[in-house]
Amino acid sequence: MKKLIFLFVLTALVNFQAVFAANILVVISEVSEMKLKNGYNYKTGVYFNELMEPVKIFMDAGHNVTFATPNGLAPTIDPVSETPDHFLNTTQENYDAHRALFNLLMLNDEKSSPVISFARVDQIGIENFDAIFFPGGHAPLGDLVANDYVSKFLNHFHAEAKPTGLVCHGPVALLSSLPNSKEFEAQMKAGKAAKPGKGWIYEGYNMTVFSNSEETIATKYYLGGDELPYWPQNAITYAGGKYSKAKEDWAVHVVVDRELVTGQNNKSSTGVGEALLKLLSEVN
Repeated sequence: MKKLIFLFVLTALVNFQAVFAANILVVISEVSEMKLKNGYNYKTGVYFNELMEPVKIFMDAGHNVTFATPNGLAPTIDPVSETPDHFLNTTQENYDAHRALFNLLMLNDEKSSPVISFARVDQIGIENFDAIFFPGGHAPLGDLVANDYVSKFLNHFHAEAKPTGLVCHGPVALLSSLPNSKEFEAQMKAGKAAKPGKGWIYEGYNMTVFSNSEETIATKYYLGGDELPYWPQNAITYAGGKYSKAKEDWAVHVVVDRELVTGQNNKSSTGVGEALLKLLSEVN
């Protein structure tokens, strides 16, 4: 009889683990245009594959995904990102599968988008989410670097050691959790030696972000010869992160340190999504 009870409990635990559905918060910039260092108005937004590769991984695994932007506005897709070439798997079939899911979700539909605001996330309670993910594109530099809500979200996930993933330019959002994030951002934009406030929660963490060498290429081919106000690699290094990059530009490079998962570039998006799922499976 005891053996039967043990088997029943064991089976119940296995089934619970198999059907566990995490609540994953996907944080997206709502910037669609950015004024660059010398005045060029750059059309930008979230990178299509950096958003959809991890999202499809999360949803295919049976997890619940909530999308949020600062004011609840439907995000813009960076126009240069809508091509199979940016995906890890560059086949048209793979691109079409991600496009079909994107169309189903209606994320950029101004009337029907399921995106909610950061204030609504706060009202729901950040403690009700099991993982958080930030896709890239240049847009995060516009509204996620010194955002008080992002700071609150990240501080919660850090304190609770919950999986936190960011890719390409997305890791600049980590700067929101600096005690002096607004001052630090202003110093970076002014070209000064930015000094972080004491007590950054990610100080000493191993991490990556879009590299300076990759940014040089992006400046030449995508930014009309103009430049970003500052480069992410410099920013997270000045803040106190331990930066690393792949040996070759555009190669997959994913760094996992404790609860934090960062990916260097668009080709690293799938790896970040998979690493985030692995961390989720280890804590649940």
